[in-house]
Amino acid sequence: MVRIRVENGGRLNGTVTLAGDPEAVIAGQAAALLSSRGKVILDQVPLANERVTLGTRFLKQIGAQVETAGTSLKIDATHSLTDQPLDNSLAEFAGPLMLRQGQVSLTPDFTPRLIDALKVLGATVEGQTDQIIVKATNLRGTTITLQEPDPQVMITLMLTAIVASDITVIKNAPHSPAVVALADLLNRMGARVHGAGERIVRIQGVTLLHGGDVLIPRNQQTAARWLTLAALTAGDLLVDGASPTFMTSLLNHLEQAGNTIVKQATGVRIIGTHYPLPTALSMDDFLAPSLIDQSLMLGLVTFMNGRRSLAGTDLDDLSPALTVLERLGVTPQVEAGCLKLSGQPTDSIKCPVTPLALPAALMWLLASLRGAASIEVEVTDQVARVIAPYLAAVAKQGIQVEISAPPLRDFADSRGSLWYNNER
Repeated sequence: MVRIRVENGGRLNGTVTLAGDPEAVIAGQAAALLSSRGKVILDQVPLANERVTLGTRFLKQIGAQVETAGTSLKIDATHSLTDQPLDNSLAEFAGPLMLRQGQVSLTPDFTPRLIDALKVLGATVEGQTDQIIVKATNLRGTTITLQEPDPQVMITLMLTAIVASDITVIKNAPHSPAVVALADLLNRMGARVHGAGERIVRIQGVTLLHGGDVLIPRNQQTAARWLTLAALTAGDLLVDGASPTFMTSLLNHLEQAGNTIVKQATGVRIIGTHYPLPTALSMDDFLAPSLIDQSLMLGLVTFMNGRRSLAGTDLDDLSPALTVLERLGVTPQVEAGCLKLSGQPTDSIKCPVTPLALPAALMWLLASLRGAASIEVEVTDQVARVIAPYLAAVAKQGIQVEISAPPLRDFADSRGSLWYNNER
């Protein structure tokens, strides 16, 4: 357990620089398995990211050669590869491994929607007690309409359809930086992907792919989190590397609440307001929001004035945070699946709490930043690592932050690269 104490009040100011997007790196690592000659080079890679490290380790385990130089990964997977069962941690590798070896072994708990994505292109599935065998028997292009614009499903489809016969048309495709970067890389490798970043993507199957390179985009989901935190604290923050293209809805909502958004050549600057206007927010406007994203948006809505609402959340997962709201003096009500809040947070609360759940811990810490509480929370090591970059950033603003385990500070850098390390 880690004990964290934060004194109330403070603004998030200055500049944060975003690291590369781990999801784009994983997609690029998986694409490297499709190269029949030449290396695949990924630049601007967050090499310390836990999931990126996992992908690199797996590539080496199956026989690929991986070199690092600065922030670049050079991958040569042109020789024979060994067969290893694949689990959900590297689900994007399923399609390329199946194409390389004719089949891929998946663990029994592998995500069903990703198996369905392989089946829709013609792959056959054989279930066994200890594993699932997916075979590339007769892959053919088809027209697919995604029920939800899921980036992981989209990446799985792209990495499989790229060598399927005929044309694959994917409708309701996600507007994701990782998807756009993957399409760029695949086209440099000899593929024919058209429309990435739009709602309809067309993929012409090809016979062979060769090496290629791509610049990994900055992590836009982390950018959205920093902008939300700056708005919540009425701060003045430049998020270096933020792209307005991938967060139009969020920026519109923040402006509607009274914040000033300045789109600059290098990123996005937000100047927060001390008196945020009530607005109706929806997590449906965000791409694959995690529990952290939902908690942050709930915190933002909490400190708006008047009656406000947040739709599209998983209310069961957020229930620990709703309990915190009640202690702060805010009344949450659920109407037709939409969370509506009334009442303003208490001006000052000082109390020790032990919220083991991440949403509750985040809500108390957000309340302390906003000035509604001075708190001491006790959280698990995993939760502490997730919020470490946030704590490091506010500590730089002169806000008093005390952590019972000083080594955690080593994990907290100004780029916020660890927002993702313990989410998947």
